[in-house]
Amino acid sequence: MSNAIEVLRPVELFAHLNDEQLAQLAAHSREVQFRKNAILMTEGDAGESMYVIQSGLVKVFVSDEDGKELVLYEQGPGAVIGDIALLDDEPRSASVSTLDKTTALMIGKSGFIQCLKESPEMGLGIIRSLTQRLRQATEGSRSLALDNVYRRLADKLQELSVGSAETGQHLEKKYSHQELGNMIGASREMVGKVMAELVKGEYIQLQDGVIHILKKLPRNW
Repeated sequence: MSNAIEVLRPVELFAHLNDEQLAQLAAHSREVQFRKNAILMTEGDAGESMYVIQSGLVKVFVSDEDGKELVLYEQGPGAVIGDIALLDDEPRSASVSTLDKTTALMIGKSGFIQCLKESPEMGLGIIRSLTQRLRQATEGSRSLALDNVYRRLADKLQELSVGSAETGQHLEKKYSHQELGNMIGASREMVGKVMAELVKGEYIQLQDGVIHILKKLPRNW
């Protein structure tokens, strides 16, 4: 249990909980492991558990009847996945799959609801978290509706990059044009065209398949 408490302690959603409350939540959790490309949850399914990512990386996405995906975001250690469906008794609003081998703490619905009833502070934390997600979703919808493919791609490259303008920026892993297209709601071909122009303009370069940002990307192309 002590390990579970240490996993939960730095999570933003539970940051306000004291040791006793963390121990109560940890008592309702168990560690689970998933291989790469495993499905944690599927859009439309009933929500019976939530996950706190301990290690690894997952993607949260929605898809249409033809299987075309739109990746909403990627999440790593410390992220909470699947809590919304535990609260509103509605089906899962998105699917989640692993991008790497992933370890997580799984907390069942009944245990989570019990903790929530006994800790009003946890309820306030949930409200803050949901409010933040709503703001992010609103901004994402605005971007998809108003911004062109170039601007969405430029923003996504900046979001995924690490480092600074002084020391150099690069994406932490290799991303295919299809993966980037799934994240911004654009086709693989359109992403390829924009990437080719950015390389030609010496804004980015590929090193062993990893994108390096050489200078500040222009706001418009």
